[in-house]
Amino acid sequence: MTTPDHRLDRATAQRVSLDLVRLVKLLKAVRQHAPRLHPAVDTMAYPVLFNLAHEERRVSALAECVHSDISTTSRQVSSLVGHGLLEKVSDPEDGRAQVVRLSPAGHDLLARIQEQRNAWFEQLLEGWTAQEASDFADHLERFTAALERSHLSSPTSTTSTTEH
Repeated sequence: MTTPDHRLDRATAQRVSLDLVRLVKLLKAVRQHAPRLHPAVDTMAYPVLFNLAHEERRVSALAECVHSDISTTSRQVSSLVGHGLLEKVSDPEDGRAQVVRLSPAGHDLLARIQEQRNAWFEQLLEGWTAQEASDFADHLERFTAALERSHLSSPTSTTSTTEH
C-alpha cells in the first residue's frame, strides 16, 4: 500500500507566494486609508496597543512582540503615553525599570479598533459558510505559526511573538 504524497508542488507554492505578496500589499494600502478612531494614533501603532491588551511589558519586550526595533517602538510608546492611551509604571519585578500598560482610554480605543476590525472581517467573509471561515482561520493560524517558527529559527531573528 502506498502513502499519499504530502509534499507541496511548486505551482501551489508559487500561487501561495504570489497571493500572499498581493495580500500584504493590499493590507498596507487599506491600513493607510483606514479611518482613524483616534486622530493622533497612526494605524502603525495598533500592534503596540494589541500587544498590551492583556499584559504590561517593558518597551524592549514590546518591540520583540511587534517585530520592530526598540527605537521605533519607544517613539510609538512615547506618543501613545502623550495622548493618554498608555501609562508607564514601575516594573513590579524590578523597581528600577518601567513597564508600559494600556490606560483606561487605551482600553476603550482598543475595544473600538477591535469592533471596527471584526465588522470589516465579517463583511469580507460574507458569503462564506461558517465551516469555510473556520477552516480558513485554522489554516491561517497554522501558516502564521509556521512562519513565526521559521522567523524565530532564523539566525538574524530576535523576536518572539506575533503581531496583531
